[in-house]
Amino acid sequence: MKPHFSQLSEHLYVHHGHVNTGILCDRDHALLIDPSGTTFQTTLAELGITNAERMLFTHHHRDNAPGFPIAENVHVGVPAKEAPWFAEVETFWNDPQYRWHLYNYHPHNLMLADAIRVADTYTEGAQITWGSAVLTVLETPGHTDGSVTYLIDVDGKRFAFTGDLIYDEGKLWELYSLQKGQQTSDYHGFLGARDELKESLEKVRQASPTALIPTHGVVMNDPDKAIDTLLDRLAYCYDKYVSISALRHYFPQLFAEFEGHPGHMPIREGKPPPEFLRHFGTTWIIISENDEAFVMDCGSPNIIKQIQQLQADGEVSEVTQFWVTHYHDDHVNAIPEFQETFPCETIADSVVAAVITNPIGFRLPCISPSVTRVDRITQDGDSWQWNEFTMTAYYFPGQTYYHGGLLVEGYGIRMFFAGDSFTMAGIDDYCSGNRNLLGADVGYEKCLRLIQELKPTHIFNCHVDSAFDFTDDEIACMLDTLAEREKCYTALFPWDHANYGMDEHWVRCYPYEQEVAPGGTAQLRVEVTNHSYEPRTATAQPILPASWGMETAPSETTLPPRTTGGFDFSIPIPVGVFLLGYFPRLPNSCTASGRVVIPVDITYNGRPLGQFREAIFVLTGG
Repeated sequence: MKPHFSQLSEHLYVHHGHVNTGILCDRDHALLIDPSGTTFQTTLAELGITNAERMLFTHHHRDNAPGFPIAENVHVGVPAKEAPWFAEVETFWNDPQYRWHLYNYHPHNLMLADAIRVADTYTEGAQITWGSAVLTVLETPGHTDGSVTYLIDVDGKRFAFTGDLIYDEGKLWELYSLQKGQQTSDYHGFLGARDELKESLEKVRQASPTALIPTHGVVMNDPDKAIDTLLDRLAYCYDKYVSISALRHYFPQLFAEFEGHPGHMPIREGKPPPEFLRHFGTTWIIISENDEAFVMDCGSPNIIKQIQQLQADGEVSEVTQFWVTHYHDDHVNAIPEFQETFPCETIADSVVAAVITNPIGFRLPCISPSVTRVDRITQDGDSWQWNEFTMTAYYFPGQTYYHGGLLVEGYGIRMFFAGDSFTMAGIDDYCSGNRNLLGADVGYEKCLRLIQELKPTHIFNCHVDSAFDFTDDEIACMLDTLAEREKCYTALFPWDHANYGMDEHWVRCYPYEQEVAPGGTAQLRVEVTNHSYEPRTATAQPILPASWGMETAPSETTLPPRTTGGFDFSIPIPVGVFLLGYFPRLPNSCTASGRVVIPVDITYNGRPLGQFREAIFVLTGG
C-alpha cells in the first residue's frame, strides 16, 4: 500500500493523496504547496502541524486546489498570470465565450467551482523566505499558460515542485491540456504547447534541483533522465501525429520542418466531383434528375441564399432531404433557419442526433447552441432510396466521436461523404477534445476499416472542393500508424491505455447544463468510459454547494472492458436557498437566475482523481 506521506529532508514532506501536497515545516507551522481535498490533514496531524498558515498553488486547476473552505488567517499565493482564475473565477463560468463556439481552450479544463481569496501573486524570480527555507518562483507554462514551479532551497538541497509539467520519467498526466494554437486557433493546435513545455522543463533542469515533485505523479530523483525521456517520447509521438495529419492539407506551413520525414504519408491529389454536386461553405448538395436537392449541413445563412439562388436559376425545384454530418457549429449554426425555409426531412446518425437536438447537455469543441429538429435517426448501416441514389448511413467517429458518414451510390460511382474526417493528407484529429479514440474498432481505426470495406470511388470533405480517395497502401499506412500511436501514446501516460490521457471526456456529466428550480429535483448522469482491456471499478460523488446543507452519497460500479457505464443521481434543490460563492443570497420572494458548478469527485479503479469533472445547474425561479 502506498504510504500517505514521505520525507524529503528534515523540514520538507510530501503528502500523497489524489495529488502531491508539499509540506514545508517550521515547528508546528506549515507552508503547503497544492493542498487539495482533506486527506492531507491526517499527515499534518501526524507531523504535529497545528497551523497551516500559507498555501501556494502551481496552477489554477480544480483538482490541485482546495475542496474545502480556507480559513481567514491562511495566506494564499498563486501565479500572477492565473490570479483571476482563482479570485474571480465567476468571470469564466458566466462568460458565453467559454461555453459556446469553443475554438480556444485557455483556460478550459478543471476550473475552480468557487473563487479563492488570494493574498499574494508571484511572477518570475519572486522569492519567499519561510522558516529555514527560501522559495524561488519560476514561470513554467505548458500544462497551463500561467503555471509556475516553486524551487525550495532547504536543508542543503533544492527541490522543484513542478505542477503538472511532468508526471514521472517520460510521462505526462494527460495530453489535452497541451492543446494550443500556434499560427491558428487552439482548436487546430494538437500538442501545440509542447514547445512551451520543453522550454519550461529546460528552465527547471537549469536550476539543478535534487528532485522533481509533480502535482500528479511520483518524486523523481534523477531530473535529467526524467526530462530527457519525456522530451524524446513527446517528439516521437508528435511525429506519429504529423505523419498522417489532415492538417498538412490546410496549413502546410505549420509542418515545414517535417517535410520529407520517413514514414510520412504523401499528400494525394484531388479529383473533380461529379457534375450533379454543388459545394458551398461546409455544405454539399446532390441534385437529382428531377431537380430535387439532398442537402448536407448548414452552418451559415449564406447557404440558404445559395440554395434559393439555385431555385431561382431553375437548377433545384425543392429540398426534400437534409443530412447532418456532425455537431460542429460551422455545420449546424443555421439549421433552425434552414428548417424553417425548407421544411424537408432531417436525418442524422443517433450519436450525432443526441448532441444537435440537445446541445446544452454537452460541453464540446466548436459546439453551437442552435437546436436541430431530427425527423429520422439512423443506426449504423441503415439504407434508403432517394430518387436515383441509394443512401447508406454509418456511425463514423472520425473528426469527432459524434459524427456520421454517408455512402451515396448512383451513376456507377460510390461517393462517401465523410464530414470533416479526412483530407488528401490523412486524418483530421488535430483537436483532442473531439475524442479521437485509439484502438481496435474505435475512432479512426473503425473509420478506415469501413473505407477499406466500402471502397468508395470518391471521398468528400465538407471544407474541400475536390473529391479524393485513398489507395490500399495509404489506408494500410494510416492503420499501421494508428496502431503504433496506441503503443507510443500509452507509454506517455500513467494509465494502461492512451485514451485516458487523450480523451478529455472519458468521464463526463449528462446533461452538462440544465435548468433547476428550488423545490425541484435535478437528474444527473455521470458517464465513464472504461478504455482498458480489463474490467474497472469507478466511484462518483457530486459535490453540492455547502450552503445547501446536504450531501450526495458516493456510488460505485464495475465497468466491463472497453464499455461505457455510469451513475444516475437525483439531486433535490433546496427551497429558499440561493447559490452562494459567486452568486449572492437573495430574498425568497426574488426571481433570480444563477449558474452553479457541481463538481464530481471520481475514484477510478482505486485511484482518487479529486473533483475531476463538473455539471452546471442554472437556478431559475425564487
